[in-house]
Amino acid sequence: MRKLVFVFISVLLFFSGTALFAEGKADTSDKTVLTYVYWGSPAEDKAIKNALSAFEGAHPGITVEPMYLPGDLDGSTYNAKMKALAASGKLPDVGYFRPEEFGNYAEKDFFLKLDDLIARDNMDKTYIPQTWLKIEGNTYGAYTAAECQVMWYNKDVLKEAGVPLPPTDYTKAWTWDQFVDYLKMITIDTNGKHPGESGFDSGNVARYGVSYDLWSAMYYPSVWSNGGGIISEDGKSVLLDKPETIEAFQNISDLMNVYNVMPLMSGGTNISPSIMMANKQLGFWVTGQWTLLELGAMKNLNLGVAALPIMKKPAQIYLSGVNVVFNSSKNPEEAWELQKWMMNPEKTLDLYTSGLWMPTKESFYSSEADLAKWLDNDVHPEGYREAVVNSMKISVNEPIKIRNINQIWGDYLNAAVESIWIGKSSAKDALTEAAEKIRKSGLLQGTY
Repeated sequence: MRKLVFVFISVLLFFSGTALFAEGKADTSDKTVLTYVYWGSPAEDKAIKNALSAFEGAHPGITVEPMYLPGDLDGSTYNAKMKALAASGKLPDVGYFRPEEFGNYAEKDFFLKLDDLIARDNMDKTYIPQTWLKIEGNTYGAYTAAECQVMWYNKDVLKEAGVPLPPTDYTKAWTWDQFVDYLKMITIDTNGKHPGESGFDSGNVARYGVSYDLWSAMYYPSVWSNGGGIISEDGKSVLLDKPETIEAFQNISDLMNVYNVMPLMSGGTNISPSIMMANKQLGFWVTGQWTLLELGAMKNLNLGVAALPIMKKPAQIYLSGVNVVFNSSKNPEEAWELQKWMMNPEKTLDLYTSGLWMPTKESFYSSEADLAKWLDNDVHPEGYREAVVNSMKISVNEPIKIRNINQIWGDYLNAAVESIWIGKSSAKDALTEAAEKIRKSGLLQGTY
């Protein structure tokens, strides 16, 4: 689902960055040199570098070399990079790791086992339990942040369209049918006609109702909300062709291919949803929470946040990149110190007040004083606590412990889902066919 050009540029920049890192290692000073690997937008790059600089300021004997991978690379691309770095003996010390490859690499002893360090530093009870990622009972990593799916909107667009502001309480969110009706009110073509009106021109839409991020983790809340699934929790069965799963995928496809309230994947628009919202070309954007880093800085956007629409029941996902210490680090104690720093919102508060991350430290959800530290600012819109923070109570971890999940998506699911989005196949036909192929693939091998 990632554009090839984007990946190509990312690869070039990555290996350029690796070369620069190699030059940095030539530093003959007495300082300990650590490398921190991460991906993300230019804004995330800036935020991470600021946090790393703060770490250096508090630890004069340590220098941190950023290893920035532009963009949000998929698991296969990141996996290839790690293999190349491991083969050349240039793996970083600490940093992000792709969640869907975490179990595979933990099993191969790529990461430092953290249990003794966590116990020594009294961290096990002070962080949200699902933050710590265990394989066969041992902890090898921690979620970098506590991220989820969010529905942003432009308040001015809704007001112009005569649409009421949506609920923020996740238990009282709009039903799917209500959601679709309001999206039709927001969507207009260049002649001012709405979908369903005589003469509506779907080829010349001036303003769309919604844009959904269409990549694997962003499908889960809708599928779970409808009572469906992808692969069973034990990793041994396919749920892809359940009627509830099929209906959830078809509902999203219909936004593009039936109701014309969402830009088509194939040429609908090349403008980013964030820019479209700011330009009043879009009402809602369903995406990851981390996009608040960009949206919160847009002074011309009257930003609102809403509870996710409900198909049958409220649903939310807990996802993030994984933070690990690589087992090959020659300075594991200093690397662990850096990981602790990046996990502690007291040390890196800008990463949270800027909108990039949500904390994994428990008190930042249970203590009013700590909640105020990261939520009371001009970046987080009114209603954020109800729509986003409170919805984490029902969040389910992204199913990253299923063996071969990345290969299942890459070999079978991505192509099937894309055929649904472009209207080439119905959800029933595409998912039924994919489910049968997965069952015969030999990839359903349980969990890590």
